[in-house]
Amino acid sequence: MMKHFHRLILLTAVFMMLSCTSENTASVAHSYFTSLESVLQKDAGTLWGKSLYAPTFFVDSETATIYADRRDKEELLVPFGKIWSGAFPGDMNPANSTAQLGGMKWVMALWPLPEKDFDRNVLLVHETFHYWQKDLGLDPVPGLCEHMENTSARIWLKMEWNALDQAIREEDTAKAAEAILQALHFRNTRLSDLPNEARSNEDAFLILEGLPEYTAYKLCCDGPDHMKQQIIESRKRHWNNESFVYAFAYHSGLAYGYLLDRFDPDWRTGLRKDCSLPFMLQSAILKSDLTVAPQQAPTGSLNKFGYDTVVATENARELEKARIRDAYIQTFTRDTVLAIPLHQFNMGFSPVNVQSLGQLGTLYPNIRITGDFGILEVSEGGCLISSDWTTAFVPYSTTGWKLELEEGFEMLPPSREAPLIYRIAEM
Repeated sequence: MMKHFHRLILLTAVFMMLSCTSENTASVAHSYFTSLESVLQKDAGTLWGKSLYAPTFFVDSETATIYADRRDKEELLVPFGKIWSGAFPGDMNPANSTAQLGGMKWVMALWPLPEKDFDRNVLLVHETFHYWQKDLGLDPVPGLCEHMENTSARIWLKMEWNALDQAIREEDTAKAAEAILQALHFRNTRLSDLPNEARSNEDAFLILEGLPEYTAYKLCCDGPDHMKQQIIESRKRHWNNESFVYAFAYHSGLAYGYLLDRFDPDWRTGLRKDCSLPFMLQSAILKSDLTVAPQQAPTGSLNKFGYDTVVATENARELEKARIRDAYIQTFTRDTVLAIPLHQFNMGFSPVNVQSLGQLGTLYPNIRITGDFGILEVSEGGCLISSDWTTAFVPYSTTGWKLELEEGFEMLPPSREAPLIYRIAEM
């Protein structure tokens, strides 16, 4: 009886919420589902050997409203025009990701979505691939690529991108192969003085995030020429990313996938989560009958790929970045902070501005964390997560964070042993 009573309350709240939502919203959401389904049906499972369409919902984080393409198994959602709708649970993090809701796994995307069909479908196909990634056996769990915070790493990444860009533009196959070998040399230069796990983490991220991006462009572009144009635009969009710790793989994976299609059309056959896309591309070139010498790129060719400009820009950026990083380190080591223990938790954040603060941990300028303690939302000031993932810290005196504690948790004042740390504890 109590279960039915709670369900009645939930449905009443949902109907009240929907009464404030325009029918036009439902119509637009339905058109987005139809557009995505059309893109994926056109592929018909050709790319990865299976049909990729999956249960999908959009979430408006401002109103905590869900717009879904179908009913959920627990009947949390109600019919709304040609779609289904309901309230987004407060203990979940709205994000472009996958999610569990109503006894089902879903593709989740933030509302409003891009209005242009291409941009919107690229986003949705990317997340749809994540839905199937484990089933495809292409779900590595890489360590964080903290080395991408280094100015040297950023310089050689951009040199790699410039060489890949040239290879993508080049019509002559041999010259394209030469540009690829230059790109691989720049990548090896970046990784040469780093531990082996830096390379393996990069390779894994190219599978984890690069393959979804490649898949999205492959299915949404109108042929190779359109895809070539869009990959060039992708490099421009990612060029000035605040951080490449996560985000480098989006463009790199896209570029390597496109070039593998050109030099080894069967590369997806037998692909595993421990494969290296750059190594596969190099092997394809070296096994071909092209007259391309596999020597390293000579120093004199650096400016052919914009070396001086890249170095000047990144050095100037590093000065500003160092100032900001020092300010964050000052905040989290010398000012009063709030420490929140992390046990069972989920995070929602933007991957383009995540920064490493070395042994202190990883800084997330904007983040939402849900856990047994409650909900933490950080809009400014930053959130530092310790390197062992046991604690989240926020600057206590700033107004850029909001905390909702679950019953049974309490904020305790600083102690004599830790005079600058407020902490959350279970009582």
